[in-house]
Amino acid sequence: MNIFEAYIGGMHNFFSIWFFCLFQVTPFFLAYITGLTMMETGDRKWTDALLSIITGGILCLIGFMAGYIILGASATSISNVIFGYLTILNQFGGVILLLMGLYFIGLFRIAEDKGKWYRRFGGLLIGFSFAMAYQPCVTPTLTSIYTLTKSSETINNGIWMLSFYSLGISTAFSIVGIAISKSLSIDVFKNIRIVIQRISGGLLITMSILILANWMTIYKSYLVGWLLHEH
Repeated sequence: MNIFEAYIGGMHNFFSIWFFCLFQVTPFFLAYITGLTMMETGDRKWTDALLSIITGGILCLIGFMAGYIILGASATSISNVIFGYLTILNQFGGVILLLMGLYFIGLFRIAEDKGKWYRRFGGLLIGFSFAMAYQPCVTPTLTSIYTLTKSSETINNGIWMLSFYSLGISTAFSIVGIAISKSLSIDVFKNIRIVIQRISGGLLITMSILILANWMTIYKSYLVGWLLHEH
């Protein structure tokens, strides 16, 4: 396997039947991007807010990739430490998602000069929270990568493969996220922008409840069962 195959494997994870597993986090990532779009756009044109939206989205994906790589590199000491505190980190992530959700629905406000930093750089923690809560399906490509990351002799190569695999997933997220963000910028949504923003916040709060109540496994089982039944 090379880095190109790992990258394509990550992309394929999104645009294939394996998407049902990624659906654990997909709606909530898109909820963050949507809420961010609504808040950043305001009365501005979408193109004027695009840099801010992309910044928040990229930071969210960096956080996701960092957590994904750390958890997947099981032969490293940092992975062992993270797994040892995974329950606590999940609870922390649930709180972060709850706060961002409450912010999006307007239950608390932050001065605009600080708010813009909160909603963008908060994406870094949100992405990391997604990775902590995510329970990936082991695709054929990921099986090969995990074989590398479980051995101290091949761990470095495994981390490279895992990095490009998660980059492939993140690229797919980016394509869909930007497309949805652009779609929501059209005039027809202008008068219901606050409604869309609050729905986005509600979805983030929903994920926080799933995490804090330790229901993510149940949620994944339901998704897998439902989607496999449909197909």
